[in-house]
Amino acid sequence: MCFSFEVSLGTFLFSWGVSLYLLRKNLTKYQRQNVIFLMIFSSMQIPDAILWYNKMKKNRVNLYTTSYLIPFLLSLQLIYNNFIRLESNETLDTIVRLMTLYAVYNMFIRYRGYSTASCDIYFSSPVWGGKELEWYILFIFGLLISYPDISRGFIVLTALLISQLITNSGYGSMWCAIANSVAVYYLYKY
Repeated sequence: MCFSFEVSLGTFLFSWGVSLYLLRKNLTKYQRQNVIFLMIFSSMQIPDAILWYNKMKKNRVNLYTTSYLIPFLLSLQLIYNNFIRLESNETLDTIVRLMTLYAVYNMFIRYRGYSTASCDIYFSSPVWGGKELEWYILFIFGLLISYPDISRGFIVLTALLISQLITNSGYGSMWCAIANSVAVYYLYKY
């Protein structure tokens, strides 16, 4: 889990380095979209690194990072997956797209304010917006960023469960573990 500035920055650099390397290869459209999504997903390490570097102080850096950068990057994951990657026009897709728009709207409301560090000492993690996410919201977000790929959905849900068991707070840092794991997997597979 990302529990420091160095780990967050290292994760970002590693995931983006692997992604840039893979994008130079002859990938299928599906593989290329997966790699681009990994780049968007691992970009969450930038606000985490900023918050750690800032030591979670309640200042403008924390406020702007939490209120604008975090919801922007989370929303970008949803929009990319459900508007750019999704190609069919089924009824379910329309429902998913409406849920996506509602989730994007809520991101900018939910993360108003300052981030704080979770109370765990070893697995300390930024708590975005200073209030912990309800598990069901994280579950819905996981489904929305993995739709319609069932295998990716199982990976996201498994990571959520493991994160819940390990940290019990500060779910945002699970992006670190997932980004590194997926980068290694894509490097091996592609």
